[in-house]
Amino acid sequence: MSESLRTSSSKVERSRRPLSDRARLGRGLVLFFAVGQLVSNLIFSVLFPNQLQSGVEFSPLVPPGAMFSIWAVIIVASILYAVLQFRPAVRDSALMDRLVAPLCVVYAGFGAWLAAASLGQESPLTLVVFVFIVGAHFVAWRRISAARAELATWTRLDRGVLYLSEGLYAGWTSMALFVNVATVLQATGAPITGPWGTTWQLLIIAAAAGTAVLFVVTSGGSLSYAVAACYALVGAGISSALGGFPALAIALGAGVAVVVGSTIVTRVLRSRRVRAVSAP
Repeated sequence: MSESLRTSSSKVERSRRPLSDRARLGRGLVLFFAVGQLVSNLIFSVLFPNQLQSGVEFSPLVPPGAMFSIWAVIIVASILYAVLQFRPAVRDSALMDRLVAPLCVVYAGFGAWLAAASLGQESPLTLVVFVFIVGAHFVAWRRISAARAELATWTRLDRGVLYLSEGLYAGWTSMALFVNVATVLQATGAPITGPWGTTWQLLIIAAAAGTAVLFVVTSGGSLSYAVAACYALVGAGISSALGGFPALAIALGAGVAVVVGSTIVTRVLRSRRVRAVSAP
């Protein structure tokens, strides 16, 4: 039997083989929590329609309200990924099974964050939830990066949806973590003007940019991550500029440059490593 016929036969056999009970349960939980994001958002919108604030009127580092519409794209992409888990093409994927735990934390964390926000947007509990979400994203990206060989066997659809979903989600929430830090500190009485107010907000921007670089390197230069992170930083820059905080706006612009630069460097270095490995 030729190699192509054996490969075709293997694919047919795999497509007919059912998921194990453990894999079915794990992927079912991912789908449950992914869809649960829509449900929790609807409940929060009905019970607390005016709870979440945005823009410079609330804090210099919070993007304008319209920019939070990215959540719709993120949630739809995560649900699409959760549905695609059950495709025969990825039925035997070890990577998808390894992503069950971190993605369940991420998707369930969205509802937990809204529950914490119902107690007050500046509640320290919202910050705790975001720490868990961002930590789970980091674990997920480490596992994705370690499975490049398996990902090369996936279809473009499955691979593209995973990269898009996880990149956008991690990019937005990893920056939102530091926005949350700023709002919690502001609620405790930290000033937003004057030397001290400018200093602590600049430190938060630097920490956000550093975290973004860490994710860029870990993800191998994920474009969707870089886009979402830059989108969040630009949004914060818009609020800072409109509110009359030029130092913060300049620092946020520098943060965007750092993310873009680190993404380009990481992708170039990765491309060179791949070429070196594949060279005869």
